[in-house]
Amino acid sequence: MQQKPVSFLKSIVPLLIVFVVVNILLLFLHHFMNTHQINAWVVFTANDLLFIVSLLSLFLHIQATQKKSAMRSVNNVMLASVIKLLVLGGAAILYLIASGSNRSIYAILVGLVLYIIYTAFEVSIATKINGKK
Repeated sequence: MQQKPVSFLKSIVPLLIVFVVVNILLLFLHHFMNTHQINAWVVFTANDLLFIVSLLSLFLHIQATQKKSAMRSVNNVMLASVIKLLVLGGAAILYLIASGSNRSIYAILVGLVLYIIYTAFEVSIATKINGKK
């Protein structure tokens, strides 16, 4: 019996929910974050980058499940990890260099927590996709 292909749109719903919830929290907690030296715009940008990179990564995971070769599947998963590392690490380094003395280390730490949250959701989605295959 042939498996039906995994829908990309159905797979991104949990990531979309995380994205929207974090953005709503940023809107409501903007002043609180500024009083605690957390630049809300940096966290907002980190959330946007994480969402975009997670979508790309999830797309590569779905493509990997459709490959017949195990090596190609592993290559797609590794490519997703490298892209995530380069984009997010590069953005953090660029921010730290460009902001000078006005940098918000706490915003970078919040971004790291968001990275863990997005990664947990992404792993959960990938596990469900692989379970269906």
